Amino acid sequence: MKKIRLIYIFLPLMLAFTCEQKEDKLISDVENKITGEWIWVKSTYYNTNSGLPFVLSPDSVGYTVRQLFSTDGTYLQFKNDIIESSGIYWLETVPIKDNTETEVRLFSQKEDYVNFVKLSITGDSLILDNTLGDGTLKLFRRILGE
Repeated sequence: MKKIRLIYIFLPLMLAFTCEQKEDKLISDVENKITGEWIWVKSTYYNTNSGLPFVLSPDSVGYTVRQLFSTDGTYLQFKNDIIESSGIYWLETVPIKDNTETEVRLFSQKEDYVNFVKLSITGDSLILDNTLGDGTLKLFRRILGE
């Protein structure tokens, strides 16, 4: 009988510890992947008056955007090689789908303003998904050889 009680006590603790380790590893992996320099490829805007999405790119707007994420938790955003924005960033996991999965969100802060977006990194592509906020999906490519 005591063994069964011990199982009921230790099982939840073990599950909580395992989930916490999984989320910590997920954030650590994303932190390692996001560090570096990224160049803006395109932005797709879904919240439009016409109801149809439209796409902007460096060619269509006439300027470039680069995003630099440092290992010390700071970021710099350049527009045509001039610093346009800077601040701090951090990552957090957020439960989704009835708490069965988690996604990583990128939080950034400039002065008193905090912003967050859903983040995904696949290979050399970084997607900042704010479709639930302002309706944008931004694609960046890693700048290699830096």
